[in-house]
Amino acid sequence: MKKQFAFVLAMVLCLILGGCSQEESLSFPFEDTDAERIEMFHFIAPTEAEKKVLTEQDDIQDLYQFLSGLTLRDKKTEPVAGGSVTSFRFHLSDGTTYEVIYSSIAVKSGRIWATGMGQDYFTSADVGGIYNAYHYEAEDAEEEELPILMTESNPDSSEWDKIPMVMVDGKLYYDTGEESNMDARCGVMDGEITSSVDGSEIPSEDNQSNFGTGFGYQYGDNDTLEICMNGKWIIFAQRDGTGNQIRFGDRMVDADSLSKETLAWLEWYNSLAEEERMAISMIPPDLYSQLEFPGTEDAEAPSETEQGK
Repeated sequence: MKKQFAFVLAMVLCLILGGCSQEESLSFPFEDTDAERIEMFHFIAPTEAEKKVLTEQDDIQDLYQFLSGLTLRDKKTEPVAGGSVTSFRFHLSDGTTYEVIYSSIAVKSGRIWATGMGQDYFTSADVGGIYNAYHYEAEDAEEEELPILMTESNPDSSEWDKIPMVMVDGKLYYDTGEESNMDARCGVMDGEITSSVDGSEIPSEDNQSNFGTGFGYQYGDNDTLEICMNGKWIIFAQRDGTGNQIRFGDRMVDADSLSKETLAWLEWYNSLAEEERMAISMIPPDLYSQLEFPGTEDAEAPSETEQGK
């Protein structure tokens, strides 16, 4: 009787565990014969990406079967800075493309996205190693041509919040988030913000901002403006750029200087609860360098208290 009970208990546990880790396979909405060629991309740093172009039908079929046989799981894992990315762009006979992106999190495991997926999935297959299995000539790939997917949670990853900015004398000045410590100040303003555009836009004419009108300003040192806002003098610094920003905790950082993998990491990080963020010990190097900490290596993530400073 005890043996029978133990057997039933084991079966129940198997069913419970199986239900908690549902598996599925990557399914293509086209046949392998529909693919005319496949571009394979591989990189650790996007600026050093390379690619191979598969043109032989046997190779196309082989890669198609490998990818379509992958087992995927809806398993939460932490993104890892410095991992490799291997991507595949199928060029189909109807003129469309289909993309698969794999980001490694260990030697033989990683996360995978594909066109039409609403989220990414975990796979324990060595997708990164398949790049070297095809002996086509590798060539340099431009960062702009690397595959990037638009998911339901991120339909347009090229548009981020715009940092508060103002145009004066034909130059854009960006909010630094810092308050001026100047004690003695002339009571005469050098100018005033007289027009405004939407917060998602970039000012295009003098004395125009993307945060409102009626604010007086004075010129500061080192190509800065000091704008009187709600009784405080906020420092705006002149610099080039598009103003594309993405949030990191309580900070806003430049999105244009971050890799696609770091942008995906930030989207994941910002979706976490505060206590989950506190448990993160590593941040991507390109994000780390923006935070003005010493050094350029991967480092412990700042605490929520430090982020708000």
